[in-house]
Amino acid sequence: MTSTAPPSEELRQIAGLARMGRLDEAAVRVATSIATNPDDPALAALGGAVEFHRGQFERAVTYLERALALRPQDLVVRTNLAESLFRIGRAEQALALCDEASALAEPSLRLARLGAHLAQEAGDMAKAIRLYRHILNRESEDWSALNNLGNALSGAGEHAEAVKVLRRAMALAPDSPPIRVNLGSALLRAERVEEGEAILRDAARDFPGDHVPILTLAAFYRDTGMEDLAYEAMAEAARRAPGNAGVLSDHGQEAARRNDYRIAETQFEAALAIDPALGPAFVGLAAVYERSNREMALDPLRERAVASGVDEPSLAYIDALRFKRAEAFEQAFAALEQSGDVVEPGRRHQLRGIMLDRMGRYEDAFTAFAAMNAAHLDDPTRPGERAKRFRGELLHDKALVTPQWAAGWGKTPPAERPAPVILLGFPRSGTTLLDTMLMTAPNTLVLEEEPFFAEIENELGGVEALPGLDEATISAARSRYFERVSALGTLGPDTVVIDKHPLHLNKVPVIRRLFPDAQFVQALRHPCDVVLSCFITNFRPNNAMSNFLDLEGAAKFYDLSFSFWEQARATFDLPVHTVVYERLVADQARELALLFDWLGLPWNGEGFDHRDAARARGIVRTASYAQVTEAVYTRAAGRWRRYEKHLEPVLEILRPWAERFGYSLDDDRVPGFVSGTI
Repeated sequence: MTSTAPPSEELRQIAGLARMGRLDEAAVRVATSIATNPDDPALAALGGAVEFHRGQFERAVTYLERALALRPQDLVVRTNLAESLFRIGRAEQALALCDEASALAEPSLRLARLGAHLAQEAGDMAKAIRLYRHILNRESEDWSALNNLGNALSGAGEHAEAVKVLRRAMALAPDSPPIRVNLGSALLRAERVEEGEAILRDAARDFPGDHVPILTLAAFYRDTGMEDLAYEAMAEAARRAPGNAGVLSDHGQEAARRNDYRIAETQFEAALAIDPALGPAFVGLAAVYERSNREMALDPLRERAVASGVDEPSLAYIDALRFKRAEAFEQAFAALEQSGDVVEPGRRHQLRGIMLDRMGRYEDAFTAFAAMNAAHLDDPTRPGERAKRFRGELLHDKALVTPQWAAGWGKTPPAERPAPVILLGFPRSGTTLLDTMLMTAPNTLVLEEEPFFAEIENELGGVEALPGLDEATISAARSRYFERVSALGTLGPDTVVIDKHPLHLNKVPVIRRLFPDAQFVQALRHPCDVVLSCFITNFRPNNAMSNFLDLEGAAKFYDLSFSFWEQARATFDLPVHTVVYERLVADQARELALLFDWLGLPWNGEGFDHRDAARARGIVRTASYAQVTEAVYTRAAGRWRRYEKHLEPVLEILRPWAERFGYSLDDDRVPGFVSGTI
């Protein structure tokens, strides 16, 4: 039976209590009255308003849903209910109440504002734009609505219109950092890069305590392939936000991507000092420990993560690395599958591939490696296009290198100190293993893939400029080279510098111009194993390494690099000693004795073990970081046979090189032991 409605005096008294701020008393009166008058819409609406202002949004929803059912056209009730639903995280239901007819009719604009915001969050930019325009038709100088409209337009791809709207917002609120950032971002998306950079840099200058403008620039630089600028901006953002654990952790991630593991570890620890359960920082630390061959630190890290209450996916990732290093690949794979997306897709797919390969599931492994490369190819910096452009630049340089061209070179001045030994070979040919072994020789300083020759070539004006260099320019370039070397270690008068970089294969002209008496050590491995290994390795996709994101590109890059190398080797009659990977892993002492003798370095004999040197060197910055601390193993030799059907499309590109070097695609022959040259 329906109760008699309360008198209007009861409603006035409840409303009076609410106006005086006595909300708790008002809430009790509502509850008492509605118990006997459940179908009174005015009482339900008032009860909802009281509970809303008390911050009791769940209770408000109960009253307001009842009121709206009784008065479906009541826009005040609809608005209060939508806002209450939004406050308790029921955004989808709140958005449904913000239909355009109701939002346009509601006079206070509260429903339109909420509806525009929720539509924008839901990705319905068209609806958000219409509602923001409705607000601005009524309140044309609402800079907040202009800012939001600009963001919605940008989200809809209408970047030029977004810029116009955001300029109006900035004119109304010039001291608002978010508007400046949004305008800069819109200009960047509109491909008005110089204007966008200027807006963001001005904002960073005008608001020195705000990290967001510089963080926005970092994201833009990263997405457009300007990695050095991106890293500088990320470091500055972290400096500005020393109390923001997320920003510090992100800086750590960027440092790790650049192999700056000491900085990365420092930033991850700083983030955890602020937020002890921050999953990304634990994941980052686990990766740093693995990359720096500190696998013994993974178990204590896990204990620390458990004690801090870290999320389960991050904990599973730590477990995946622990089991992987213990070669418990079934357990490692299971843990990795539980880790979700705590690491970027390329790294996750690579780890899946490694574990599946070691479990003998080669088809699944290849699928995982292909997915890793597909994830990189989707990068906004267009690595596939950059790889083709890089090969084109090499072709241009290769065309210059002829005996006639070299004959026109000017005189090279005498050297003031011994030339570096150049250790080269295509990536994944064993150069890191070899440089670790050479580190054991006294009075050597090994450079690990430093870009010094590429930088100096660029400073000199490129390969085209080499013939016309005068003696003073060459001497100055040499000095700059050794200045850079000396920053990495002690450089005495008799120090043997061993400059290891696989892609020095393509830098012979500039090396020869500066150091005509340089010796070259070539690391060689079966071309099919090399190309496969490059394809399945998770390189940072710079212009050169982007060639490995598909097998055809990798094979073409191999063919071009060795064609360039062989042409330069013949042009300059280079002194070259070749170390064959398959011979090295089969009889390490014999292969190394030949090399050390050729270089004039003392040889430690049959008991030589490179692992002590590998552990002593600390962080290894190449993709071979895990292998160099292991005993020399043979499992990587001939691996390509397991994936032969996937390599079929590129075998004819690689066959001539295999035969040229003494390998075969038809059997397991390798180059025999000779005097060290091929």
